[in-house]
Amino acid sequence: MRMLHNRNLDWLNSAKVLFRLSGIGPLAASTVGAIAHGREELSPELLTGFAAVLAISDRDLAALIGVEATHASSKVNPAAVDVAGLIWDVRHLSVGQVQQVCDEANSNRLHVEGWQEES
Repeated sequence: MRMLHNRNLDWLNSAKVLFRLSGIGPLAASTVGAIAHGREELSPELLTGFAAVLAISDRDLAALIGVEATHASSKVNPAAVDVAGLIWDVRHLSVGQVQQVCDEANSNRLHVEGWQEES
């Protein structure tokens, strides 16, 4: 959970990113908190999902947290590495700066989509 916190991901946002990148869930923020406090078991599927969010291998994450690494089949989004890198890159930005980045990305996306429709 500290690794998620280093990326400015609280329990709720961790659950959201986990769902978007691996399809696991949707989980409640309280479930992520229960995993953090050891009240909920970390399944192999969740381990793989959290590893994708953190951009590390599930075996490395298992070794770091001291659990057995069993290979789980997880539907990790192919863009997970890029998204995890982006999360790491924006960790020092303020809320306003992140909003500005999101607004710019949406503006560019709409511009590109509009251009494609006109072509």
